[in-house]
Amino acid sequence: MNNKKRMIIIVSIVLVAVLIGAYRIVISNRNKVKSVEIGTVETKDLSQVISVTGNIEAGNKEEIILPTQQKIIEVLASEGQEVNAGEPILKIDATDYEYQLKKYELSLELANIDLQRLLESGSKNNKKSLEDAVRTAEIELSSVETGYNEAKRKYDYNKILYENGAISKEVYEASLNSMNELKNNMELTTIKLDNAKNSLRDFDINNSDQIKGKRNQVESSKVDIANIKDKIEKSTIKSSIKGRIVQLDVKPNQYPTMENSTIIIYDLSQYKATIQVNQYDAVSVGLGQKSSVKVKGIDTLYKGTVSAIGDAAIITQEGTTKEP
Repeated sequence: MNNKKRMIIIVSIVLVAVLIGAYRIVISNRNKVKSVEIGTVETKDLSQVISVTGNIEAGNKEEIILPTQQKIIEVLASEGQEVNAGEPILKIDATDYEYQLKKYELSLELANIDLQRLLESGSKNNKKSLEDAVRTAEIELSSVETGYNEAKRKYDYNKILYENGAISKEVYEASLNSMNELKNNMELTTIKLDNAKNSLRDFDINNSDQIKGKRNQVESSKVDIANIKDKIEKSTIKSSIKGRIVQLDVKPNQYPTMENSTIIIYDLSQYKATIQVNQYDAVSVGLGQKSSVKVKGIDTLYKGTVSAIGDAAIITQEGTTKEP
């Protein structure tokens, strides 16, 4: 019995000691407890925003440079007008091209005649007919030259009168047109005479060589005709895009100057902004990224997409600081 009581007393003492120790630990750590705040977990987008400035312009535009040496014949559109691709805007003077076309067509016709004669006549030509052709062309040229010299004399006289206000502009321009027409006829007749002389000169040349040369001449004339026809076609200035004419200053019967020789057409169905981003932010920009575009003076926030990125850095300088 005594041993049992002794054991109970010892266990009781140990238990009391443990309780006292635990109490002291709790008391000593009470002042070390930290207070925290908790909140509700939410899902949010994490993104980096780069703010830059730039200029907004039309998504597509066309600039047409008019030749200052050719007079405007007719203006078919006006500034601010909407045009479709291929729609004519104005016509420029193609008189010189039309004269050249006549010369090339005459050269082709004569070359074809000579070629056909060579093919039909065998190894020799009729020298007598070639000599007659030269004489006929010389007589025709002499007559045309006489008419041209008279027309030029009349034009020079009328020019002086016009500059002094003695005759009307219509009379002056009529004499100018008459002189130019006779000049053109003289050039055509000169070509005819040259061809006749060439045919006569080549009389004794081997027939096969002549045929080869004439065929080359025919092909060359065809190329010249195609080229000049293309220029005549392009004398009607047309828009290559669908858009709005934002600059058109020329007037009919006037020559374009350096100040008004440019026609500008904007396609305003889309817009683009060209901006510069510094090298530290540029590495974060990629094709297809979305952007928000704010235009000064407009409350609407527009959406954009990165459509192109330059391949090389551009060095900008502000004061003494350079930045890529």
